[in-house]
Amino acid sequence: MGGDRQFRPPAIEEAASALQRALLTCIGPGAAEQIALAQARLAWQEVTAEAGLSRGPLHSRLIRIANGSARIEASDSMLAGELRLRADALSWAVNRRMEDRPGASLRVTSLTIVVGRADRGGSL
Repeated sequence: MGGDRQFRPPAIEEAASALQRALLTCIGPGAAEQIALAQARLAWQEVTAEAGLSRGPLHSRLIRIANGSARIEASDSMLAGELRLRADALSWAVNRRMEDRPGASLRVTSLTIVVGRADRGGSL
């Protein structure tokens, strides 16, 4: 049994690499980055829902990740404050969620939290 555990991580890494190569071949060089961002967004949604930080009109979303800094948009200033208080724990939980997901190559080291909606107009 112990021997099986030694072979799982390389198999997962090999499968993820094969998936990335196939996407690059079929879709183009931006595909791997888009999948990584999609995995991070999904992990953010799961973590905030589990933590009770997404309910009713209160919600947040991960907009982008650059150099480890995730830009988070919160629907309300009180929620933004709560996210700032929990930033380290949320970053850790998001990274933990993404550990074994294919294509999840981004890592969150910090959060930048803004209030509002990017699609409302103006710039963030």
